[in-house]
Amino acid sequence: MENTKSLLLEKYHGLCNYLERDTVGSELAIYGTSTLMLLVAYMKRKPAYLVRQFKQPSHIPERIINERIMHTGTIRGVQQRDQDTLLLIKHRPLIPIFTSRDRLLPVKLPGVRVNANGHSWLQQCLVGREATFIPLNKSQSQDYVVCQLCLVHPPKGNRLLDVSETLLKLSFAKYAQDVASALKKNSKYYKHLRQVESSTASKEAWLTWASRYPYIWQLFNQLKASLLPKQMLLPELVR
Repeated sequence: MENTKSLLLEKYHGLCNYLERDTVGSELAIYGTSTLMLLVAYMKRKPAYLVRQFKQPSHIPERIINERIMHTGTIRGVQQRDQDTLLLIKHRPLIPIFTSRDRLLPVKLPGVRVNANGHSWLQQCLVGREATFIPLNKSQSQDYVVCQLCLVHPPKGNRLLDVSETLLKLSFAKYAQDVASALKKNSKYYKHLRQVESSTASKEAWLTWASRYPYIWQLFNQLKASLLPKQMLLPELVR
């Protein structure tokens, strides 16, 4: 036992003496090994999405969906596939090295079925805007990915504006379940969308009742115009 201990101490001191010498080789070996271990540990935690652009749903790993990691990109177009309205997004990775202008990620808005007015609104107000998106689930056929999509509003501000929620508030969409609604981790968000639709329906019912009495409606509009600034009288995403 003592012999083994003394042998290990001798080897250890010999290694220390070797490393203390001014040798380029030992420095390269130490720093190279440390850098390699750091990269391996980092890549296990942070995958290649830092430099890889998402060009199709299969590029998004399940771990990123489970961790609800937020990404950024630019909305390039709107596409209708059967009953699904898809937004074509150019994903911008954290380190944009290998990117393509032509390959766009098809994204479906969660919990909504967009009507004709909503489709026109998406084309006029969202195309060309910067957005953040959180992948919630992928379709079984890998045709699109369901994402919670938000805009920064105002454009130079720091408040995120949920697009699905805004469509429901403007009555440009109806609530509809999709592949992501069955997941327990998304239940709270979909419940919130149902509540937004219910609240919008209640407001529309009240406005329909008030429209039967023009003098009440006129008084309400005059009061609102006198109390609120002109910018607040416009819908939220048109201001």
